[in-house]
Amino acid sequence: MSMVVEYKGLLVIESELPSHIMEEWKTTLKNEQSRIYNSLITKIPDETAFKSKIAEASSEVWGDFVNPSFLRATIIKLKQKIKLSRAYNSWKSGVDACYGEGGYFADRVESKASKFALARYPISVVGSKPDLGWLCGYKAIGVITGDKRVARYMGPNDTLNGTITNAFDAAVAPFIRAFALPVIVQGLVIAQYAHEEGMTSERDSVITDTNSILDKVEGLAASGYTVTLEIGYDDTADKLYAHSKVETTT
Repeated sequence: MSMVVEYKGLLVIESELPSHIMEEWKTTLKNEQSRIYNSLITKIPDETAFKSKIAEASSEVWGDFVNPSFLRATIIKLKQKIKLSRAYNSWKSGVDACYGEGGYFADRVESKASKFALARYPISVVGSKPDLGWLCGYKAIGVITGDKRVARYMGPNDTLNGTITNAFDAAVAPFIRAFALPVIVQGLVIAQYAHEEGMTSERDSVITDTNSILDKVEGLAASGYTVTLEIGYDDTADKLYAHSKVETTT
């Protein structure tokens, strides 16, 4: 086989979230207050709808998480279902107090904004224009799906060799990106959390699980190409990375 293009990018976590992203998040969310309220009340106009669309639906799904070998598993599931079925008045008063006119939703957005700062982790994988450009997660999938613009965003944490190439059917490439990027983001973010906590085996398990899914992308390569798409951990750099490669099979 002959190598066409290969990319490796180290994951470097941004120290803070770009301020405009935080402000846009808060403003957008606050402006959604009345729409959220109207949507909830339209979907759940009364107690009958609450029982059908929230209580019973929740119980059906939640019950699947209860280990049937638990002592009194049946009563545990029934307790959840019964208690939730009786919760309409509490739910409605809570919705009114939070999302209704004059509700505390905007204040809660402000008080919880610091938690949104964790968005710097996924942004460190995908990037943010115009602040950061594209970062390792998107670059890894971009170079094997023919996005030649990626070459303009290479930095000190990136290595690119060869010619950016679309190794998939032209009609499929955009969907490959849409599928693969969230998988890469989830894998790198969770693995980074584990790495920061010194949970080496858990970090490596996340990497293995993520790559088992990315293997599905490799199997969609067009005839004549072999694709590698993976995340990993670089011992020398002490950083996680995203890696991709295209080779010809002839």
